[in-house]
Amino acid sequence: MCHFITATLPASADAAALDAIARRHGRQLQPLHSPGVQAQLGADLRYYLTTPGHCDCGTALGARVRRAAPRDEAEEARRLRRKGWSEGKIERALAQRRQQRENDDAAQGSVAGQELETWRAFIAEALSMRNVSSFGLLVHHYHGAIDAEFALQGRETLTLDQATPQRLGELREDVLYLFRR
Repeated sequence: MCHFITATLPASADAAALDAIARRHGRQLQPLHSPGVQAQLGADLRYYLTTPGHCDCGTALGARVRRAAPRDEAEEARRLRRKGWSEGKIERALAQRRQQRENDDAAQGSVAGQELETWRAFIAEALSMRNVSSFGLLVHHYHGAIDAEFALQGRETLTLDQATPQRLGELREDVLYLFRR
């Protein structure tokens, strides 16, 4: 149904102050009650919804991983040959598709880069707060209720220096990324 971005913070963190920071960066920190996910996080972390609107579909977080892989050109050429296309027509069609992907990537790159810079600034400001030793991000595609249980596919710890737009664009779904100073 929809992508949502959630966050984790240490239980000792000042949630109200961090929510104010989130709002300055176009997000929010609303406590999210999900017993199944909370059990996987442990007692030392709290779970929050960061989505200020309806959903986070189209987010740049993890978009480089999620973006549908282009069809294998060899397979595509075989499919077009079976339809009776000439070699010249096939090559032109494949070249046009490659060009269209490049144009789409360039158009999305500017907006995505701005979003990822905003996320990096939010993470940095959150980590500058007292009692915030880590800031976790989790991208999940929900098929039902936002508090539905799902299995985490792992955890990765990254430093703030590693929170580059490139890296943020490569976050994998259902992996908890813990950023530290």
